[in-house]
Amino acid sequence: MGDIARTQLQRAGAQVRHWDIVHRGIAHHGLIGLAVPALLRTGALPSPVLATLHTEHAAHVVGVMQRLRELVRINQALDVAGIRHLFIKGIALSVQLHGDPLARGGRDIDVLIERARTRDAEGILRELGYELPIHASPADPNATEPPKESGWVHRESRILVELHDRLCDNHTLLPWDFEMLWAERETVMIAGIAVPTMARRRLPVYLAVHGIRHGWQRLLWLVDLAAVLDHHAAWDDVLDDAAPLGLDGTMLHVAWALHHWLARPVPPEVLARARRRIDVRLLNRLVARFHDGPQWYEAQPRNSVRRFIAGSVWSRAITYVMKPTRAFWGRQLAFDLSSPQDRAAFALPARLDWMYPLIRPFGWAIRRLRS
Repeated sequence: MGDIARTQLQRAGAQVRHWDIVHRGIAHHGLIGLAVPALLRTGALPSPVLATLHTEHAAHVVGVMQRLRELVRINQALDVAGIRHLFIKGIALSVQLHGDPLARGGRDIDVLIERARTRDAEGILRELGYELPIHASPADPNATEPPKESGWVHRESRILVELHDRLCDNHTLLPWDFEMLWAERETVMIAGIAVPTMARRRLPVYLAVHGIRHGWQRLLWLVDLAAVLDHHAAWDDVLDDAAPLGLDGTMLHVAWALHHWLARPVPPEVLARARRRIDVRLLNRLVARFHDGPQWYEAQPRNSVRRFIAGSVWSRAITYVMKPTRAFWGRQLAFDLSSPQDRAAFALPARLDWMYPLIRPFGWAIRRLRS
């Protein structure tokens, strides 16, 4: 951290009236790894807050080291089996963007697997001590396409590993296939081992799609984009990549968020384009709903109406605004009108399959009442 940044943090710290809220916000947005070391060096924190952040950062380090060990084990086992794979987000992204496995917060390990070897990869996870959670939804035999991921929990450490066979449930949102991503892959060194990950050129669009769909509920995702979009040429490249995908409005929203939320430098011509786009202005309004009032520094309670509205209304609205094309909307509507959770919870005869879209608006509430 340079002298200018240290001075800015010291000035900002002097204006903080409620350090408990700042602390909760840092933890909620996954910024313990990046923010705490910088704050500790400023010397501007009250003693009780200083002690708390020291403790939480130590716990963060332990958690990262545990996941790092598992990542290395999984990488080696997949290599031995000849299964092509890419580690996405998490520790690999932390090293790739920030040069430090401890920089990013995280809760799981995400692995993108070539689809033909998915079952083999699941078998390897079982051999390594992982199992499906008991509450995992069973596969829908009537689905035209399998779920994009499956979550596996280690029996002892409780570390979560998610196996992905594509980047999005709806492949038309981000239609990059595994073969292309594998051909362009980069490697990062983790514990002295070369680990495959997504090419840096592909990161901005992927990270934007992931973060915006969730309303930037963890501002760490926006910090990642600030790290990769750190010069003028990077903006030229990402807008060139996003336009053929119909995601240029999505990336222009990222420019707005980086400029207005993180005060990051963005080329003036890019901001001017963002101001002219109706879809960008709508995205700006929708994501702000996830950060109004206390929502910016705390998680919404599980099974709460507020969380249901955020996940089932605002997140879906964001998804449709991100890519306003007929092909994407048609496929997305098919996904949204048929929930695997509803099919698992309410077994209807085949002749009544048409009723699942009618159940969909009430399925969430009924499942919560049953639990």
